[in-house]
Amino acid sequence: MYYIKEIMEGVGLLKLIVSTIKESIDILPSAKKGQVSQSLEELSTKLQLAELQIAKGLGYELCKCTWPPQIMVFTGKAKYGDKFRCPVCGQEISPDDDDIPTSDNWRIV
Repeated sequence: MYYIKEIMEGVGLLKLIVSTIKESIDILPSAKKGQVSQSLEELSTKLQLAELQIAKGLGYELCKCTWPPQIMVFTGKAKYGDKFRCPVCGQEISPDDDDIPTSDNWRIV
């Protein structure tokens, strides 16, 4: 069983930690600020990519309207699968939009 809520909350907490550390950079000696700031940016990017990989592995669609991609929101069931909508650009996808034959004697080659 997938615990998507708990996984996403964990990733969210890690992002909050990175954000909090970024805000605390000002207390560091100036010689270390650049290095720490760069490391935090890299960590932040890796956390975003991890979140995307988790979402994709759980069956969510990704919209390429931004980088990193947006995780599309599940909006309901369609005849041939799940429907998703991008929270940023509003694009909707559904397997029903594809040209899938409706007769019972077809098969995908």
